[in-house]
Amino acid sequence: MMKPFQSSSQSCVLRISLVLVMMLVAMDRAAVGQALPAAEASPISTGFSLPTTLGTLQYAVSASQSLTWGYYGSQGAEGYSNVTGDLAYLSVSKRDPFSVVLSAGHSFSESGYPAANFVNLGLSQVLNVGRWNMVLADSVSYLPETPTTGLSGIPGLGDLGVNPVQIGPDTPQGALTAYSNRVDNASTLSIQRQLTGKTSANVSGSYILTRFVNNGNSSNTGLDGLDSDLIVGGGGFNHQMSARTGFGGNYSYSRYTFSGSALGAVAPSFTSQTASAQFTHQFTRKWSMSAAAGPQWTTINLAGQTEQLGAYADVSTGYSGHFYQTAASFVHSTNSGYGVAGGALSDGVSGSVGRIFAVVWNFSASAAYTHSSALPVPGVIPFTVNTTVASAQVSRAIVRNLSGYASFTVEKQANTGLATADLFSGAAKVVGFGLTYSPSSKRIGRP
Repeated sequence: MMKPFQSSSQSCVLRISLVLVMMLVAMDRAAVGQALPAAEASPISTGFSLPTTLGTLQYAVSASQSLTWGYYGSQGAEGYSNVTGDLAYLSVSKRDPFSVVLSAGHSFSESGYPAANFVNLGLSQVLNVGRWNMVLADSVSYLPETPTTGLSGIPGLGDLGVNPVQIGPDTPQGALTAYSNRVDNASTLSIQRQLTGKTSANVSGSYILTRFVNNGNSSNTGLDGLDSDLIVGGGGFNHQMSARTGFGGNYSYSRYTFSGSALGAVAPSFTSQTASAQFTHQFTRKWSMSAAAGPQWTTINLAGQTEQLGAYADVSTGYSGHFYQTAASFVHSTNSGYGVAGGALSDGVSGSVGRIFAVVWNFSASAAYTHSSALPVPGVIPFTVNTTVASAQVSRAIVRNLSGYASFTVEKQANTGLATADLFSGAAKVVGFGLTYSPSSKRIGRP
Protein backbone atom coordinates (compact mmCIF):
# COMPACT_ATOMS: atom_id res chain seq x y z
CA MET A 1 0.00 0.00 0.00
CA MET A 2 1.36 3.40 -0.97
CA LYS A 3 2.32 5.55 1.99
CA PRO A 4 0.30 8.80 2.06
CA PHE A 5 2.23 12.02 1.49
CA GLN A 6 2.43 14.67 4.18
CA SER A 7 -0.06 17.18 2.79
CA SER A 8 1.34 20.28 4.53
CA SER A 9 4.87 19.69 3.28
CA GLN A 10 3.65 18.83 -0.19
CA SER A 11 1.44 21.93 -0.44
CA CYS A 12 4.28 24.19 0.68
CA VAL A 13 6.74 22.76 -1.79
CA LEU A 14 4.25 22.78 -4.65
CA ARG A 15 3.52 26.45 -3.97
CA ILE A 16 7.23 27.20 -4.07
CA SER A 17 7.53 25.26 -7.32
CA LEU A 18 4.58 27.03 -8.93
CA VAL A 19 5.86 30.46 -7.92
CA LEU A 20 9.29 29.56 -9.28
CA VAL A 21 7.89 28.42 -12.60
CA MET A 22 5.70 31.54 -12.91
CA MET A 23 8.76 33.72 -12.31
CA LEU A 24 10.70 31.81 -14.93
CA VAL A 25 7.96 32.14 -17.50
CA ALA A 26 7.67 35.85 -16.75
CA MET A 27 11.38 36.23 -17.48
CA ASP A 28 10.69 34.99 -21.01
CA ARG A 29 7.65 37.13 -21.84
CA ALA A 30 8.32 37.20 -25.53
CA ALA A 31 7.86 33.46 -25.75
CA VAL A 32 4.86 33.06 -23.46
CA GLY A 33 1.51 32.58 -25.20
CA GLN A 34 3.11 31.77 -28.57
CA ALA A 35 3.00 28.43 -30.32
CA LEU A 36 6.47 26.97 -30.70
CA PRO A 37 7.45 26.82 -34.38
CA ALA A 38 9.02 23.69 -35.82
CA ALA A 39 12.26 25.51 -36.68
CA GLU A 40 13.82 28.70 -35.34
CA ALA A 41 16.86 30.75 -36.25
CA SER A 42 17.99 30.88 -32.62
CA PRO A 43 18.39 27.86 -30.29
CA ILE A 44 15.38 26.22 -28.68
CA SER A 45 15.97 24.79 -25.21
CA THR A 46 15.06 21.23 -24.34
CA GLY A 47 16.94 21.50 -21.03
CA PHE A 48 20.31 22.53 -19.65
CA SER A 49 23.35 22.05 -21.88
CA LEU A 50 27.05 22.79 -21.56
CA PRO A 51 28.50 25.75 -23.50
CA THR A 52 30.59 24.95 -26.57
CA THR A 53 31.66 28.48 -27.54
CA LEU A 54 34.44 30.42 -25.81
CA GLY A 55 33.31 33.26 -23.59
CA THR A 56 29.81 31.94 -22.87
CA LEU A 57 27.76 31.29 -19.73
CA GLN A 58 24.89 28.82 -19.64
CA TYR A 59 22.48 28.39 -16.72
CA ALA A 60 19.19 26.72 -15.87
CA VAL A 61 16.71 26.43 -13.01
CA SER A 62 14.41 23.43 -12.56
CA ALA A 63 11.40 22.59 -10.41
CA SER A 64 10.57 18.90 -10.30
CA GLN A 65 8.83 16.06 -8.53
CA SER A 66 10.36 12.61 -8.00
CA LEU A 67 8.88 9.38 -6.67
CA THR A 68 11.09 6.57 -5.35
CA TRP A 69 10.14 2.93 -4.79
CA GLY A 70 12.35 0.48 -2.90
CA TYR A 71 15.30 2.65 -1.85
CA TYR A 72 14.22 2.79 1.80
CA GLY A 73 12.95 -0.80 1.85
CA SER A 74 9.27 0.18 1.69
CA GLN A 75 6.79 -0.98 -0.93
CA GLY A 76 5.09 2.36 -1.45
CA ALA A 77 6.27 5.55 -3.13
CA GLU A 78 8.44 8.06 -1.31
CA GLY A 79 7.90 11.57 -2.70
CA TYR A 80 10.35 14.45 -3.12
CA SER A 81 9.93 17.94 -4.56
CA ASN A 82 13.16 19.34 -5.94
CA VAL A 83 14.59 22.75 -6.81
CA THR A 84 17.78 22.57 -8.86
CA GLY A 85 20.17 25.11 -10.39
CA ASP A 86 22.80 24.38 -13.06
CA LEU A 87 25.54 26.68 -14.34
CA ALA A 88 28.46 26.29 -16.73
CA TYR A 89 31.01 28.82 -17.95
CA LEU A 90 33.74 28.62 -20.58
CA SER A 91 36.19 31.53 -20.54
CA VAL A 92 37.02 33.67 -23.54
CA SER A 93 40.69 32.68 -23.70
CA LYS A 94 41.51 30.37 -26.60
CA ARG A 95 45.05 29.66 -25.38
CA ASP A 96 44.38 29.32 -21.63
CA PRO A 97 40.67 28.49 -21.20
CA PHE A 98 39.04 28.21 -17.78
CA SER A 99 35.81 26.31 -17.22
CA VAL A 100 33.38 25.76 -14.35
CA VAL A 101 30.37 23.44 -14.11
CA LEU A 102 27.99 23.58 -11.13
CA SER A 103 24.86 21.65 -10.22
CA ALA A 104 23.21 22.24 -6.85
CA GLY A 105 19.83 22.06 -5.21
CA HIS A 106 17.56 20.77 -2.46
CA SER A 107 15.08 17.90 -2.28
CA PHE A 108 12.10 18.41 0.05
CA SER A 109 10.87 15.14 1.54
CA GLU A 110 7.14 14.51 1.49
CA SER A 111 7.17 11.09 3.16
CA GLY A 112 8.93 11.56 6.45
CA TYR A 113 12.36 10.55 5.14
CA PRO A 114 15.37 12.89 5.26
CA ALA A 115 15.49 15.93 3.00
CA ALA A 116 18.68 16.32 1.02
CA ASN A 117 21.06 19.00 -0.19
CA PHE A 118 23.36 18.24 -3.10
CA VAL A 119 26.25 20.05 -4.80
CA ASN A 120 28.48 18.97 -7.67
CA LEU A 121 31.19 21.42 -8.76
CA GLY A 122 33.95 21.05 -11.34
CA LEU A 123 36.76 23.52 -12.15
CA SER A 124 39.42 23.33 -14.83
CA GLN A 125 42.24 25.68 -15.90
CA VAL A 126 44.39 25.12 -18.99
CA LEU A 127 47.77 26.85 -19.37
CA ASN A 128 49.84 26.81 -22.57
CA VAL A 129 53.40 28.11 -22.52
CA GLY A 130 55.40 27.40 -25.65
CA ARG A 131 55.47 23.62 -26.06
CA TRP A 132 54.21 23.07 -22.52
CA ASN A 133 50.57 22.34 -21.76
CA MET A 134 49.24 22.16 -18.17
CA VAL A 135 45.78 21.30 -16.89
CA LEU A 136 44.77 21.89 -13.27
CA ALA A 137 41.36 20.46 -12.40
CA ASP A 138 39.28 19.89 -9.29
CA SER A 139 35.87 18.35 -8.78
CA VAL A 140 34.00 18.20 -5.49
CA SER A 141 30.56 16.86 -4.64
CA TYR A 142 28.29 16.61 -1.63
CA LEU A 143 25.61 13.97 -2.21
CA PRO A 144 23.19 11.87 -0.11
CA GLU A 145 24.04 8.70 -2.05
CA THR A 146 26.47 7.17 -4.54
CA PRO A 147 26.50 9.30 -7.73
CA THR A 148 24.68 7.54 -10.57
CA THR A 149 23.18 9.52 -13.47
CA GLY A 150 23.17 13.04 -14.86
CA LEU A 151 25.15 16.14 -14.04
CA SER A 152 24.05 16.18 -10.38
CA GLY A 153 24.59 12.44 -9.88
CA ILE A 154 21.04 12.03 -8.55
CA PRO A 155 18.31 10.38 -10.68
CA GLY A 156 15.06 12.11 -11.54
CA LEU A 157 16.30 15.72 -11.72
CA GLY A 158 16.13 16.19 -15.51
CA ASP A 159 19.88 16.42 -16.21
CA LEU A 160 20.41 13.03 -17.82
CA GLY A 161 22.78 13.29 -20.79
CA VAL A 162 24.59 16.38 -19.45
CA ASN A 163 28.07 15.08 -18.69
CA PRO A 164 31.24 17.20 -18.50
CA VAL A 165 34.38 15.96 -20.25
CA GLN A 166 36.13 13.53 -17.90
CA ILE A 167 39.80 14.07 -17.16
CA GLY A 168 41.70 10.81 -16.80
CA PRO A 169 40.70 7.17 -17.36
CA ASP A 170 37.15 5.88 -17.34
CA THR A 171 35.79 4.61 -14.03
CA PRO A 172 33.03 2.02 -13.47
CA GLN A 173 29.72 2.76 -11.78
CA GLY A 174 30.36 2.72 -8.02
CA ALA A 175 28.61 0.38 -5.61
CA LEU A 176 25.36 1.89 -4.30
CA THR A 177 25.28 2.86 -0.64
CA ALA A 178 22.19 3.38 1.50
CA TYR A 179 21.21 6.96 2.40
CA SER A 180 24.53 8.39 3.58
CA ASN A 181 25.80 11.94 3.03
CA ARG A 182 29.25 11.88 1.44
CA VAL A 183 31.91 14.26 0.17
CA ASP A 184 34.06 13.27 -2.80
CA ASN A 185 36.93 15.43 -4.05
CA ALA A 186 39.41 14.84 -6.87
CA SER A 187 42.31 17.22 -7.62
CA THR A 188 44.45 16.61 -10.71
CA LEU A 189 47.48 18.26 -12.29
CA SER A 190 48.71 17.07 -15.68
CA ILE A 191 51.66 18.45 -17.64
CA GLN A 192 52.39 17.69 -21.28
CA ARG A 193 55.47 18.63 -23.32
CA GLN A 194 55.44 18.58 -27.12
CA LEU A 195 58.73 16.93 -28.10
CA THR A 196 58.17 16.97 -31.86
CA GLY A 197 55.27 17.80 -34.12
CA LYS A 198 53.83 14.32 -33.56
CA THR A 199 55.26 13.17 -30.22
CA SER A 200 54.57 14.40 -26.68
CA ALA A 201 55.49 13.33 -23.14
CA ASN A 202 53.25 13.74 -20.09
CA VAL A 203 53.23 13.44 -16.30
CA SER A 204 50.24 13.71 -13.96
CA GLY A 205 49.27 13.50 -10.32
CA SER A 206 45.94 13.21 -8.52
CA TYR A 207 44.64 13.23 -4.97
CA ILE A 208 41.16 11.76 -4.47
CA LEU A 209 39.25 11.40 -1.21
CA THR A 210 35.88 10.14 -0.01
CA ARG A 211 34.39 11.10 3.36
CA PHE A 212 31.08 9.94 4.85
CA VAL A 213 30.02 12.88 7.00
CA ASN A 214 27.37 11.00 9.02
CA ASN A 215 29.64 8.20 10.27
CA GLY A 216 28.83 7.43 13.90
CA ASN A 217 25.50 9.27 13.71
CA SER A 218 22.62 7.04 14.82
CA SER A 219 20.14 9.18 12.88
CA ASN A 220 21.72 7.87 9.72
CA THR A 221 21.24 4.26 8.56
CA GLY A 222 23.17 2.97 11.58
CA LEU A 223 25.89 1.75 9.22
CA ASP A 224 29.10 3.62 8.42
CA GLY A 225 30.77 4.12 5.07
CA LEU A 226 34.50 3.61 4.68
CA ASP A 227 36.54 6.81 4.21
CA SER A 228 39.37 6.54 1.71
CA ASP A 229 42.31 8.47 0.26
CA LEU A 230 43.92 7.82 -3.11
CA ILE A 231 47.19 9.27 -4.43
CA VAL A 232 48.02 8.64 -8.09
CA GLY A 233 51.12 9.57 -10.05
CA GLY A 234 52.28 8.59 -13.49
CA GLY A 235 53.69 9.50 -16.85
CA GLY A 236 53.98 8.39 -20.44
CA PHE A 237 54.19 9.42 -24.07
CA ASN A 238 51.91 9.79 -27.09
CA HIS A 239 52.76 9.62 -30.80
CA GLN A 240 50.48 10.61 -33.65
CA MET A 241 51.13 8.19 -36.49
CA SER A 242 48.69 9.97 -38.80
CA ALA A 243 45.87 12.47 -38.65
CA ARG A 244 43.57 9.68 -37.47
CA THR A 245 45.74 7.21 -35.55
CA GLY A 246 47.92 7.52 -32.46
CA PHE A 247 49.59 5.25 -29.91
CA GLY A 248 51.45 5.61 -26.62
CA GLY A 249 52.48 4.10 -23.34
CA ASN A 250 51.80 4.97 -19.72
CA TYR A 251 52.88 3.98 -16.21
CA SER A 252 50.91 4.86 -13.07
CA TYR A 253 51.36 4.25 -9.34
CA SER A 254 48.29 4.35 -7.07
CA ARG A 255 48.25 4.18 -3.28
CA TYR A 256 44.97 3.56 -1.44
CA THR A 257 44.61 4.18 2.32
CA PHE A 258 41.57 4.02 4.58
CA SER A 259 40.76 5.90 7.79
CA GLY A 260 39.08 3.79 10.46
CA SER A 261 36.82 0.88 9.67
CA ALA A 262 33.12 0.50 9.11
CA LEU A 263 31.64 -1.83 11.74
CA GLY A 264 34.95 -3.66 12.08
CA ALA A 265 35.46 -4.21 8.36
CA VAL A 266 39.09 -4.92 7.51
CA ALA A 267 40.56 -2.07 5.50
CA PRO A 268 44.17 -2.70 4.50
CA SER A 269 46.16 -0.18 2.53
CA PHE A 270 47.29 -1.32 -0.89
CA THR A 271 49.11 -0.11 -3.98
CA SER A 272 48.57 -0.73 -7.69
CA GLN A 273 51.15 -0.26 -10.41
CA THR A 274 49.95 -0.26 -14.01
CA ALA A 275 51.89 -0.30 -17.27
CA SER A 276 49.68 0.11 -20.31
CA ALA A 277 49.91 0.53 -24.06
CA GLN A 278 47.43 2.95 -25.62
CA PHE A 279 45.85 3.18 -29.06
CA THR A 280 43.49 5.81 -30.49
CA HIS A 281 41.79 5.98 -33.86
CA GLN A 282 39.40 8.40 -35.56
CA PHE A 283 37.25 6.33 -37.91
CA THR A 284 35.39 9.36 -39.21
CA ARG A 285 35.06 13.00 -38.18
CA LYS A 286 32.29 11.94 -35.76
CA TRP A 287 33.32 8.43 -34.68
CA SER A 288 36.40 7.63 -32.58
CA MET A 289 37.75 4.99 -30.21
CA SER A 290 40.54 4.55 -27.67
CA ALA A 291 41.99 1.50 -25.93
CA ALA A 292 44.54 0.97 -23.16
CA ALA A 293 45.66 -2.35 -21.68
CA GLY A 294 48.54 -3.88 -19.77
CA PRO A 295 49.63 -5.66 -16.59
CA GLN A 296 48.65 -4.40 -13.13
CA TRP A 297 50.58 -5.33 -9.98
CA THR A 298 48.68 -5.02 -6.68
CA THR A 299 50.40 -5.16 -3.28
CA ILE A 300 48.15 -5.50 -0.21
CA ASN A 301 49.52 -4.55 3.20
CA LEU A 302 47.85 -6.67 5.88
CA ALA A 303 49.67 -9.17 8.12
CA GLY A 304 52.61 -8.87 5.78
CA GLN A 305 52.32 -8.30 2.05
CA THR A 306 50.21 -10.09 -0.52
CA GLU A 307 51.00 -9.52 -4.19
CA GLN A 308 48.81 -10.16 -7.20
CA LEU A 309 49.50 -9.81 -10.91
CA GLY A 310 46.42 -8.99 -12.96
CA ALA A 311 45.36 -7.10 -16.04
CA TYR A 312 44.19 -3.55 -16.68
CA ALA A 313 41.92 -2.57 -19.58
CA ASP A 314 40.07 0.58 -20.60
CA VAL A 315 38.29 0.58 -23.97
CA SER A 316 35.85 3.27 -25.11
CA THR A 317 34.19 4.47 -28.28
CA GLY A 318 31.94 7.37 -29.12
CA TYR A 319 29.97 8.98 -31.93
CA SER A 320 29.02 12.65 -31.86
CA GLY A 321 26.84 14.31 -34.46
CA HIS A 322 24.69 17.43 -34.48
CA PHE A 323 21.51 15.62 -33.42
CA TYR A 324 22.84 12.27 -32.18
CA GLN A 325 25.49 11.19 -29.64
CA THR A 326 26.41 7.81 -28.27
CA ALA A 327 29.25 6.38 -26.18
CA ALA A 328 30.28 3.05 -24.67
CA SER A 329 33.15 1.88 -22.45
CA PHE A 330 34.59 -1.15 -20.66
CA VAL A 331 36.95 -0.92 -17.66
CA HIS A 332 38.78 -3.67 -15.74
CA SER A 333 40.83 -2.34 -12.81
CA THR A 334 41.35 -2.15 -9.06
CA ASN A 335 39.62 0.67 -7.16
CA SER A 336 39.04 2.04 -3.67
CA GLY A 337 35.99 -0.16 -2.94
CA TYR A 338 33.47 2.71 -3.30
CA GLY A 339 33.17 3.26 0.46
CA VAL A 340 31.79 -0.22 1.19
CA ALA A 341 35.03 -2.26 1.18
CA GLY A 342 38.77 -1.77 1.61
CA GLY A 343 39.50 -2.09 -2.10
CA ALA A 344 37.97 -4.08 -4.94
CA LEU A 345 38.58 -5.41 -8.43
CA SER A 346 35.85 -4.34 -10.85
CA ASP A 347 34.62 -4.99 -14.38
CA GLY A 348 32.39 -2.18 -15.59
CA VAL A 349 30.42 -1.76 -18.81
CA SER A 350 28.52 1.46 -19.58
CA GLY A 351 26.78 3.14 -22.49
CA SER A 352 24.79 6.26 -23.27
CA VAL A 353 22.79 7.69 -26.15
CA GLY A 354 21.23 11.07 -26.92
CA ARG A 355 18.96 12.08 -29.82
CA ILE A 356 17.16 15.28 -30.78
CA PHE A 357 13.91 14.86 -32.75
CA ALA A 358 12.06 17.55 -34.70
CA VAL A 359 14.10 20.27 -32.95
CA VAL A 360 11.86 20.32 -29.84
CA TRP A 361 12.22 16.72 -28.57
CA ASN A 362 15.29 15.33 -26.80
CA PHE A 363 15.76 11.71 -25.73
CA SER A 364 18.61 10.53 -23.47
CA ALA A 365 19.39 7.13 -22.00
CA SER A 366 22.26 5.52 -20.12
CA ALA A 367 23.04 2.14 -18.59
CA ALA A 368 25.90 0.76 -16.51
CA TYR A 369 26.75 -2.62 -15.02
CA THR A 370 29.65 -3.27 -12.63
CA HIS A 371 30.82 -6.54 -11.10
CA SER A 372 33.10 -5.95 -8.11
CA SER A 373 34.97 -8.62 -6.16
CA ALA A 374 37.32 -8.70 -3.19
CA LEU A 375 41.07 -8.30 -3.44
CA PRO A 376 42.95 -11.45 -2.28
CA VAL A 377 43.38 -10.46 1.37
CA PRO A 378 44.39 -13.34 3.72
CA GLY A 379 41.75 -14.09 6.36
CA VAL A 380 39.09 -11.87 4.78
CA ILE A 381 35.85 -13.41 3.50
CA PRO A 382 35.56 -12.90 -0.28
CA PHE A 383 32.70 -10.77 -1.54
CA THR A 384 30.99 -9.84 -4.79
CA VAL A 385 28.78 -6.86 -5.62
CA ASN A 386 26.75 -6.64 -8.84
CA THR A 387 25.47 -3.13 -9.58
CA THR A 388 23.12 -2.09 -12.39
CA VAL A 389 21.84 1.42 -13.11
CA ALA A 390 19.69 2.27 -16.16
CA SER A 391 17.96 5.58 -16.94
CA ALA A 392 15.89 7.14 -19.72
CA GLN A 393 14.58 10.68 -20.13
CA VAL A 394 12.38 12.52 -22.63
CA SER A 395 12.38 16.33 -22.78
CA ARG A 396 10.30 18.71 -24.86
CA ALA A 397 10.50 22.44 -25.40
CA ILE A 398 7.31 24.24 -24.35
CA VAL A 399 8.34 27.75 -25.29
CA ARG A 400 11.77 28.88 -26.44
CA ASN A 401 13.47 28.85 -23.02
CA LEU A 402 11.14 26.59 -21.05
CA SER A 403 10.96 22.81 -21.34
CA GLY A 404 9.39 19.87 -19.55
CA TYR A 405 10.78 16.40 -18.96
CA ALA A 406 9.90 12.95 -17.66
CA SER A 407 12.48 10.35 -16.59
CA PHE A 408 12.66 6.81 -15.27
CA THR A 409 15.60 5.14 -13.47
CA VAL A 410 16.14 1.61 -12.22
CA GLU A 411 18.86 0.78 -9.69
CA LYS A 412 19.54 -2.84 -8.78
CA GLN A 413 22.25 -4.32 -6.59
CA ALA A 414 23.00 -7.76 -5.16
CA ASN A 415 25.95 -8.75 -3.00
CA THR A 416 27.45 -11.61 -1.03
CA GLY A 417 29.89 -11.29 1.87
CA LEU A 418 29.19 -7.62 2.73
CA ALA A 419 26.04 -7.87 4.85
CA THR A 420 27.32 -5.44 7.52
CA ALA A 421 28.52 -2.68 5.19
CA ASP A 422 26.62 0.53 4.38
CA LEU A 423 25.45 -1.07 1.16
CA PHE A 424 22.16 -0.84 -0.70
CA SER A 425 20.65 -4.23 -1.52
CA GLY A 426 17.63 -4.88 -3.72
CA ALA A 427 15.97 -2.84 -6.45
CA ALA A 428 14.81 0.77 -6.54
CA LYS A 429 12.88 2.77 -9.12
CA VAL A 430 12.79 6.54 -9.54
CA VAL A 431 10.25 8.48 -11.63
CA GLY A 432 10.90 12.17 -12.16
CA PHE A 433 9.08 14.95 -14.00
CA GLY A 434 9.45 18.70 -13.99
CA LEU A 435 10.06 22.02 -15.77
CA THR A 436 13.39 23.62 -16.69
CA TYR A 437 14.05 27.23 -17.58
CA SER A 438 17.26 27.48 -19.60
CA PRO A 439 17.82 30.59 -21.72
CA SER A 440 20.30 30.92 -24.55
CA SER A 441 23.96 31.18 -23.55
CA LYS A 442 25.23 34.60 -22.50
CA ARG A 443 28.34 36.15 -24.02
CA ILE A 444 30.91 37.31 -21.48
CA GLY A 445 33.97 39.14 -22.83
CA ARG A 446 35.41 39.12 -26.33
CA PRO A 447 37.88 36.71 -27.94
